[in-house]
Parts: sequence; structure tokens; C-alpha cells
Amino acid sequence: MNRIKKMWNENRVMMVLGIIVLVCMIVILIVVANYFFGVSSSNYGSRLDDIQNVPFEETDKDKIVEEFQMEHLEKVTVDVRGKIIYIMALFSKEATLLDAQNKAVDVFNHVDEKYRKLYDFNITVYQESTDDFQGFHLMGAKNVSSSSFIWSNNTSLENGD
Repeated sequence: MNRIKKMWNENRVMMVLGIIVLVCMIVILIVVANYFFGVSSSNYGSRLDDIQNVPFEETDKDKIVEEFQMEHLEKVTVDVRGKIIYIMALFSKEATLLDAQNKAVDVFNHVDEKYRKLYDFNITVYQESTDDFQGFHLMGAKNVSSSSFIWSNNTSLENGD
């Protein structure tokens, strides 16, 4: 017992600092473990909790494809990933860029309100280029809180850029 008292009296500052360092290391390890190995099992965390009550069904995808049907349309795909609905529409060379953009907005306006309140939309309308014809590639995005689509500027890239 005398030996411990003597060691405490001679090294009191070092022992207190050692205990503080030990406690800090334990706290840091707990924080790091919770950060990297937290309880969330989803890549999206809790952001998808609302859409579990309103899932986007296969019939809803079919309705979007049906709504997109027009004379100059070649192909439409609808893909739902998490909270974003991706719509890709390929138009023939007879369609204009403005027609494609207007049709995309019109299709969005026909989507059920319950989906427009929960999901973000990403619409890509494009037209293949040929040697004698320059197509277009236009992307529009709208999140839940925005009032309208934000469209890309359709700047064409030259070969070699």
C-alpha cells in the first residue's frame, strides 16, 4: 500500500493525464464505431421512409409509358431507384427538341399527385445523331420541393473534345 501511495505522490500528474487519455481514446473509438458501423442498413438512411407507404408500382410505370406515346416516339423506359424516378425517351428524327421537352412536361403533369409529392423526377429525352442529322440530348430534373423542371442546355459536343 505504501508503494502505491509513493508512486501516486511522485507521478500524480502523469497518472491523471494517462487516465484522461484513456477515457478520450475510448470515447473516440465509440464515436468512430457508431459512425462507420451505425444502425442504418439502407444506403439511403431514413430518406426513403415516406415512400414505403406509397410504392411506385409496375402499373404506374406502364401508365407513364402509355402517356408518352406519340407519333415520333421510338422507346421509353422508366426506372425507379430509391426516391428518384428516371424516365428516358428516345425520339425519331422527325421530332423536334421542343416537342420532346413539352411532351416530357405533359407526361409529368399526368403523373398522380401522390407520386409528385414524394418522388424526384429525372427525365432524359434524346434523339440519335447520324452523319447528316444532329440529334439532341436533353435532361430535365425536378425534385419534390421545386415548382418546375431544370433543363440542361443541350450543348452539342464536337468529336475530339
